[in-house]
Amino acid sequence: MSDMLINSNHPKREEAAGQGNPQEEPALTSPVPSEEAAKGESGPVEAASSLADEDTIKLQSMAAARAVEQRASDEARAAIERAAAAWSSLLRAGPAPVTFPTALPNSANKPGPEPTAPESRPEEPAEEGRKAAFSEAETLPLASAPATLTTAASPLAEAETLPLATPGVATGQGEQQAPQLVVQAPAARLEQTADHKQKSAARQSASTRHRSARRLRPPQWPGRLWKQARYGTGRQRLKALVLLAILLLGIGLPIVSGLAVGLQAYLTYSTLRGQASAGVEHLLALKTIFNGAKAHPSSLFEADKLSQAAQELQQAQQSFAEARDTIDHSALIHTVIALLPQYRLQVSSARAAAQIGVDVSAIGLKLIPAARSLAPHFQGPLLSNSSKPLVTQDMLNLLGTTIDNIMPSLRDIETQSQNLSLAALPLSSSQRQQVQQVLQLLPVLQQSLSQARQLLDAAGWLLGVDKPRTYLVQTMDRSELRPAGGFTGQYGELTINAGRIAPFSLKDISFVEYTASSPTLGQLAPEPYRSWWPFANWGLRDSNLSADFPTTGQLAIQAYQHETGRHVDGVIALTPFFIEHVLQIIGPITVPGYNETITALNLEDRLHFYQLDSEGVRKQQIVQHVDDSSQARKLFTSRLAQTLLDRVRHAPPDEILAIAHEALYDLKTKDIEIYVTDPRVEQLLIQYGYGAQMDRSTSHDGLYIVQANLNATKASQYVRTLIHDVVTLDASGGATHYLQLRLAYTDTGPVYGYDTYRDYVRIYVPPNSKFLSGDGFDSGTPLCGGPLPACDATVVYPHDELMCPPGQYQPGAASPTLSDENPGDWHPLDSVGPPTNTVSDVPGRAMFGGWVVVPKNCTITVTLSWYVPPLNKGHYALLVQRQAGTYPELDVTILPPDPCSQLNLAGTHVDTLLSNDLLITPRSLSTGGSHSQGQAASTQSSCYPRVGV
Repeated sequence: MSDMLINSNHPKREEAAGQGNPQEEPALTSPVPSEEAAKGESGPVEAASSLADEDTIKLQSMAAARAVEQRASDEARAAIERAAAAWSSLLRAGPAPVTFPTALPNSANKPGPEPTAPESRPEEPAEEGRKAAFSEAETLPLASAPATLTTAASPLAEAETLPLATPGVATGQGEQQAPQLVVQAPAARLEQTADHKQKSAARQSASTRHRSARRLRPPQWPGRLWKQARYGTGRQRLKALVLLAILLLGIGLPIVSGLAVGLQAYLTYSTLRGQASAGVEHLLALKTIFNGAKAHPSSLFEADKLSQAAQELQQAQQSFAEARDTIDHSALIHTVIALLPQYRLQVSSARAAAQIGVDVSAIGLKLIPAARSLAPHFQGPLLSNSSKPLVTQDMLNLLGTTIDNIMPSLRDIETQSQNLSLAALPLSSSQRQQVQQVLQLLPVLQQSLSQARQLLDAAGWLLGVDKPRTYLVQTMDRSELRPAGGFTGQYGELTINAGRIAPFSLKDISFVEYTASSPTLGQLAPEPYRSWWPFANWGLRDSNLSADFPTTGQLAIQAYQHETGRHVDGVIALTPFFIEHVLQIIGPITVPGYNETITALNLEDRLHFYQLDSEGVRKQQIVQHVDDSSQARKLFTSRLAQTLLDRVRHAPPDEILAIAHEALYDLKTKDIEIYVTDPRVEQLLIQYGYGAQMDRSTSHDGLYIVQANLNATKASQYVRTLIHDVVTLDASGGATHYLQLRLAYTDTGPVYGYDTYRDYVRIYVPPNSKFLSGDGFDSGTPLCGGPLPACDATVVYPHDELMCPPGQYQPGAASPTLSDENPGDWHPLDSVGPPTNTVSDVPGRAMFGGWVVVPKNCTITVTLSWYVPPLNKGHYALLVQRQAGTYPELDVTILPPDPCSQLNLAGTHVDTLLSNDLLITPRSLSTGGSHSQGQAASTQSSCYPRVGV
């Protein structure tokens, strides 16, 4: 069979080679020969029997095949280069692939079916497509080299075929080579004659896998273009160069453009970062320049520091302005935010931050001239006795103009802050928190400056800029509590001229009122207070009748004019707390002649010692050479006041500024109370919360508990006041109050008077409030003790309103009063009940009041309930006011209606030490929590269940 197959193909190949027609060369690249070719013909088999020995033929054929294989390989490489030129024409319409044959019959190395006879085998479509493509390219004379092209296809199919042993017949070869070329293929296929269909399917599957793998290879046509440009003909090189240029432009232009945009973006970013960093550095330099200004405020007015600050501010303003302009005029930035909206927030935040930097710098530059003008006035003591004015109208005008100039910048900062997202800026968490805190203070700063601008004229009036002002000054003793803060047993006149304070001294009021010819003899208290005021000979010492200080101030001025005939422009009342605050600033002072060092901690104790203790009174007599003890008892207080004021008048500017700051705070807490006779100035004080007035608003609920110690005792300092109020709201917004007022009297020191604490308590509420119930007020009806049988040792009242140690329910003696016929006798303990006075002495307020009597070391609980009709539909707030000279413990619970949704309000609980007026506003259910304005307080919020009262 082997001989038959060998001789069946040989005559055909030899005949085809002898004809010299390359176009009729058999297609050796067909992977699947036809079955007819495999069968062969009988004629050629018989003719082959005359050939030489089969082994000799095989050896010769193998040697010839190796030689031809090397030459075919060289020609294949050349054919590939020429084929690449064909691709250049196809690239005009895109690099469409040309289909090459996937395999050649491989003799000797790879068995396979026999090739098809040339006469009967049709030309395959792949070959037709290849010829058509090369003909269109017009770059390769395919007609002259079919064998070369056929051979060139074999390297492209290396994934499927082994190296060729028998390539096609090369042009120009003699007939003697034909047998050598033909013999190898039949010899290699002898082992694969069986199951031809199965082998054919396997090759087709392998060919498919090869084509899939070839698609994953990187495109080869750019490299072929490069070779064509280097080695091709003139026309081919020109086309290749044009195509390469287009390719390079298509690839290079986007790269160059991207690099240019990236470089421009980097330069813009670097510029912005440098400008912003420079601005921040200049602003931070101010901190170094004014280092220590918090402890020494006068350093803010040093000329050299102001000059350095002005330079830094100018440079900071320039840097921030450049950053802002860069953002505004950068085409790249506008393009970025137009194409990439996700960066719009970062750009807007950067722009807002730059504008804020410009505004801050502008504010500083506007403050510098004002500081330079004020600087000469902050050299040396501010309040020393000098003919040179400390405050002038020009200075006030300058301050007003400066405030007017910086307010627009502050408003712009607040506006820009709305466009500022701190998360979009390159800030650390601590820096972000600091900036957030500063931004939150902007509304407060604007409000404070606006108030200061409005109060400048009032300040000029108070400081005597146009003419000297004289004020009646009263010191209040909180240990003998009175409605406005304490008993006023000493007074003095304070004169201020152009901001400078004249020498000042305190006097004992008893030298005016406790004389045989006193103008107060037989004088009764003013009508609104006469029903309950207990003492005769009402005068200046008792003018402190109302917690509404404008009312008390007017009473004091009237009494002072009546008793002394002198005119004053206003009244200033001071609690010991303000004097203690001053001592904390200037430090301890030593009173000449007494060898006493007074501090903020021992002030009240030493004052009481010298005024009320017999040993202290005697020391004053000795030091100041006074025989009358009644005249000597307050001499120490007078000398202390002179020493203190002299120290303040000669204090350095830093301490004066600190005292002024403390005074503004104490005006809010009512430890300084001022009333002036100028209606315009007084109205401004009230408007901005410096008037110590009682709130009369009808837009919110209110509670003001006022106590008055009226038993000639210093026991108030040993009495704890606890306020517990439960407010239950109804669906309409009305409020039902259930108040428990507890007075816990624990005697831990000398009271310098009567032991029993007799307190006249008044509770002020909104005008339309309706009284519901009350208990714990003295009814005036004797129950036990005194001339009556002794009180029970453990229980006196059925509801335990009064709790005392066993056997100590006896109230004892009381100071002389208008209604007491036996002032020296012990008084009985009266029964308790509801308030005895419901007629208010303050217009615009309802009042519930009465006596509350607390024996020594006892605790009494006063209860009161009232209803406040709705004041503000859908909204509720409660203002709790603090009485001057007290620090009551406050516990307030606000219960919303059941269910909470009826008013959309959450329940609120506040527990705090009341040091200032406190506005409690429950938040809506949507936000939760509660708001307390006026002081820090512990607050909780929840939808509490409604409970019975």
